[in-house]
Amino acid sequence: MAANSQSSRWLAPVALLLAALITVIIIASSGGSVGGASGGSPAPSSVAAPQAKTSGPTFYIVKSGDTLSAISVSAGVPISTIQALNPGLDTQALQPGQRLRLRQ
Repeated sequence: MAANSQSSRWLAPVALLLAALITVIIIASSGGSVGGASGGSPAPSSVAAPQAKTSGPTFYIVKSGDTLSAISVSAGVPISTIQALNPGLDTQALQPGQRLRLRQ
């Protein structure tokens, strides 16, 4: 009986760790969506490139302290699109009151 008691002392923690590992693997393989979210795609990342919106303002008036990346995120327009629509734009020298085209 002493040998059986010894093995049961380490089997319970091993079983618990195994159950936790299986749970993590299942959550990771489902794309990390928890709480009934469907679609299977992971939640958007804060560093992901902004998705182009189909509607919204055509122009943006630069405010003091604005950066091109902040404008891009808030307008939902990729930086490359803003640069293409505003030839000659100096991204390091945005001026308050400057008008930027966001969409055609």
